[in-house]
Amino acid sequence: MDGKGVGFIGLGNMGEGMAYNLAAKGFAPLVFDTRREPLERLKAEGATIATTCAEIGERCDIVCVAVFDDSQIEQVVFGRDGDAGILAGMGAGGMIVLHPTAPPATVRKVAEAGAAKGVDVLDAPMTGGANVAARGGTLTFMVGGDDAVVARARPVLEAMATSVFHVGPLGSGAAAKIINNYLGVSQTILMREALRLADNAGIGEERILEILNTGGVGSSWQSINWGRIKTQEATYTTGRAGMVAMASKDMKLAHRMAREGGVPTPTLDAMIAASLPDLDRSGLTDNGMD
Repeated sequence: MDGKGVGFIGLGNMGEGMAYNLAAKGFAPLVFDTRREPLERLKAEGATIATTCAEIGERCDIVCVAVFDDSQIEQVVFGRDGDAGILAGMGAGGMIVLHPTAPPATVRKVAEAGAAKGVDVLDAPMTGGANVAARGGTLTFMVGGDDAVVARARPVLEAMATSVFHVGPLGSGAAAKIINNYLGVSQTILMREALRLADNAGIGEERILEILNTGGVGSSWQSINWGRIKTQEATYTTGRAGMVAMASKDMKLAHRMAREGGVPTPTLDAMIAASLPDLDRSGLTDNGMD
């Protein structure tokens, strides 16, 4: 790829694995995070460390952003606490690729600011199996943006994923990801409640999962991968509370999307009211029956 190169901001549970694949596939990314440990690990893989988001904007023509939420997107793009942000350093022809699960309105806000400087923006959130898929380069991207911009970003995206879906115009990738995560978190909540019923009936977790996954009717990605989900929660970059916060954010984004669109979602309404407080108390995979 011609140009100044690829930058990557946000080396958390997903971002470190994504940046690792860029390094492994010859992109030699310029990386930034507030934590030193992932920076040093990526440096050993061939990445270069930046000191600010603005520096990445100055030195890169494509910048991938994999921070937590819309608030952090605005911080790294527009600047905060002495760091002027990506846009301050990026010139015409640059591109910002937003990977977080964020409201389409945030994507459009960044795109409007980018357009004033000749900077393109894509929303490209991902799915596929969390940090395991990120490290393995087997993610699926849901991308929103103009055809020509998506085509220019595709080599970078394909270095981190096995599937890249161009969903539609700007913001549509974010909408698809919100729907995806709403279903994923909801099914995890249902799985946990089913395990509570099993525990109360004297059926062990391993036994009920074996029955569900053999019979098929009650099985799901969550039942098949329950052990993997438990391990992910136990080893999550920001702890159990961080994984719960991510799940709660996703559900609230889906709820906001439904309200703004006037879409009736009575099950989601009930989960927001009752299930999210329960997650805060016992986490995603604890069945709460100790």
